[in-house]
Amino acid sequence: MDIKKILFRTSTIDVEKALPDGVVFCSRDGKILWVNDKASEIFETSKMHLLTSNISDFIENALNLITNSVILNKPVITKLTSRETYFDMTSKEIEEGYVLDFRDSIPAEEIPEKVEEPEDCTEINRNKNNFLLKLSNDLKSPLQSIVGFSQAMSDGLGGQISEQQEKYIKIIKKNSSELMYFVTKLLELSQTESSLPSPDCKTFDIQNLINSVIRFNEQLYKGKNIRWKVSLEEGTKSAVFTDEEMVKTVVQDILEVILKSVEMGEININISTPEADYIQTINLPEREYIQVAVSSNSLLLSENDLDSMFDPYKILDTTNRKNVLRAMVLSSVKNILQALGGYIWIESKILKNTSFNIILPVDKK
Repeated sequence: MDIKKILFRTSTIDVEKALPDGVVFCSRDGKILWVNDKASEIFETSKMHLLTSNISDFIENALNLITNSVILNKPVITKLTSRETYFDMTSKEIEEGYVLDFRDSIPAEEIPEKVEEPEDCTEINRNKNNFLLKLSNDLKSPLQSIVGFSQAMSDGLGGQISEQQEKYIKIIKKNSSELMYFVTKLLELSQTESSLPSPDCKTFDIQNLINSVIRFNEQLYKGKNIRWKVSLEEGTKSAVFTDEEMVKTVVQDILEVILKSVEMGEININISTPEADYIQTINLPEREYIQVAVSSNSLLLSENDLDSMFDPYKILDTTNRKNVLRAMVLSSVKNILQALGGYIWIESKILKNTSFNIILPVDKK
């Protein structure tokens, strides 16, 4: 992708005028795709580092502020994550993502104690999510009835049925079960986007938790040629201090994503201690962390898949709409990990494997 051609062809931003400022081009999920020299100076890091990062690594509340700027069509005040420095940021939306323009560094002492946030879609989204959550019973109860009664009819509880009727009932049960799963995951995403409870941290063994989740999913891989391997890297402690239920949800969701996509192969789950340099690279605070890598040699993803793995809203505008459910699940996972002070990324090696990597703090603050 030639970013310069993209920038110069759009009529939504005067690139020649913007280039003396810090200019960043990023995808809709915040992945940095191009920067100029001034942006490298602003963020006090190399272009190479920027091009392997997400804009949220450098700007607090980045994606919300980008949306604000697009909707209002005016600059918003942004704060760097690394220091008390503020900039005016203008965001312009183009087909491939966003062009961000940073200018006019503002000293911290000139920022009011409370910066009034512009009205944007954040409140609308929050209200929408709360609306969905309040209607959860209205959405799920009819589906549960359809699934339950279709199963009962298939079992003969409503009387004898013909072979053709049984075929139709199985189709009804299958489609309603899939719709129930979709609605459940949509509500989970709404919950993580709206408000997550404060983590209830306690000490538990993460290796035991992973093994229990694997056993819980037996029905998902029963009949499939799946081989499991769970390993703890030498020198890594399996005891962690965080929210056990949230971590269980993260592991469950990742395994569901893999098991719903593969019929065979090996799933490796490796628990290790992440490199300190990498923790600094992704701008996590200095703490003790653990890394869990869940890899499958049967799930192979393209670069286009990776670009939208955590953004169901972006997928709706692409030809990959069949993957929107997967993106909803992984977006929820990302939100949960952020609430826990963790991080997730995905790597896919051609003809080798796809790895879901999560990093979690394991010590008391």
